[in-house]
Amino acid sequence: MSAKSRLLVVSHGFPPYYGGAEHAAGHLAAAAAASGRWDVEVLTSDIGGRLPLVEEWRGCHIRRVPTRKKVWAHHTVGELLSFLISARRIGGLSKPDWMVAHFTLPGGEVARRWAASVGVPYAVVLHGADVPGAQPGRFGAMYPIVKPLVRRVWRQARRVIAVSEGLRDLALQTWPAGRIDVVPNGVDMDLFSPAPSRTPCDPCPVVVCAVARLIEIKGLQHLIDAVAQTPEAVRRRIRLRLCGVGPYENELRRRTQAVGLEAQVTFAGLVPYEQIPGELRAADVFALPSLREGLPLSLLEAMASGLPVVASPVGGIPTVIRDGANGLLVAAGDVAGLRDALVRLAGDPALRTRLGAAARRDAGAWSWSAIWERYETLLLEPRQREGARPCG
Repeated sequence: MSAKSRLLVVSHGFPPYYGGAEHAAGHLAAAAAASGRWDVEVLTSDIGGRLPLVEEWRGCHIRRVPTRKKVWAHHTVGELLSFLISARRIGGLSKPDWMVAHFTLPGGEVARRWAASVGVPYAVVLHGADVPGAQPGRFGAMYPIVKPLVRRVWRQARRVIAVSEGLRDLALQTWPAGRIDVVPNGVDMDLFSPAPSRTPCDPCPVVVCAVARLIEIKGLQHLIDAVAQTPEAVRRRIRLRLCGVGPYENELRRRTQAVGLEAQVTFAGLVPYEQIPGELRAADVFALPSLREGLPLSLLEAMASGLPVVASPVGGIPTVIRDGANGLLVAAGDVAGLRDALVRLAGDPALRTRLGAAARRDAGAWSWSAIWERYETLLLEPRQREGARPCG
C-alpha cells in the first residue's frame, strides 16, 4: 500500500473498558496505526455516558455512541442492542477501505449493515461469548434465537477470524460450510514484564493471582475449593487475589466464607488496566481454571510477566501452555488436580522460577505487532470461496 488505507474498527467495548477481548481490540487498533499503513477510526460505545464521545488514543480516532450501561464490566442483551441502534444512526465517519468488527453481535451486525450500504468489506473477530454454545449459562436462551443472524454476519463477511482453534471448531458447528481463520491474541511485552527482583523463598507467603470476569465459566469456584483442600501448612501460606467483578461475585464470596478462607482470599474488584501489570508483578502464581475459553489475554499477560501459570487445557490455552515446561495444566473442574498443582508450586520456589522464566520467553512469539501483521495478511488476501478448508 503506497498511501494509507482507512480502517474502521467496530467494538461495543474498547479501552479503558475492562475486559480481555476489548483490550485485544484496542491493542490491534493501535498496532495497525503504529504500522504506518492505516488511518484507524474506532466506533465504540460511551459505556453509559462514562467516556467522551470523541477522543484520540494511541494514534486512533475514537468515536463513541451513547448507549445504555448500568454495570461497567458486564453487558446485558438490552445494552448490546442499544449499541446496535445507536451505531446505525451515527454520521460523519469517513468511508473506510476495510472494517474489522470485534464480536459477532453487535459489532459484526453493525459492520454488516455498513458494508451493505457503502460496499466496504469487513472481517469479524470471534472472541468467545459471541459464538453459539460458548457460554450456555449466560446466553444459552439467546443462542437458538440469534443463530440465523450469526450465520448471516459470518456468511457476508470477507473474513471470519477466531482467536483459538477450539473456538473456530465450536463456530463451525453453527456454520459447517464456512471458512474461519485462526489468529491468536497477543501481548504487550514492554508493559507486561517480570518484577525487577523476584526472589522466591520457601517460607514466604505465595500470592496466587487471577485476573478475570467473575462469571461461573472462569472456574474460580474450583480454585477456592482447591485452596481449601490444601494441607493446613500450605493453606496458611497461600494468598488468593481475585482481580475482577461480575455477576458471580456473591457466590464466590459465599463459597469463600463457607470454606473458611475469608482471611486468605482478597476480592480486589475492578482493577484499572494500567494497574494490572503491577498486580502480576506482585504475584507468585497466575491461575485461570476456566471451563471454556478462547485465548485469554490475561493468560498471555501473566506469561509475559514471568509468572508460572496454572490453567485448564480448554480453548486456545494448550497452544501456549505446555504442561511442565512453562506452566501446569489441570483438567477443567478438577479440584483435586488444582489442589495438587498449588501444593507443588507453593512448596517449590525453583519450579516457580523455572516455569515463569520459560513462560516469559515463550510469550515473545505473541507480540501485538506480529499479530496485527497476520490480520493484515488475511485482509489483503483475495477471498476464497465459501466452504474452503479452514486454516489454523
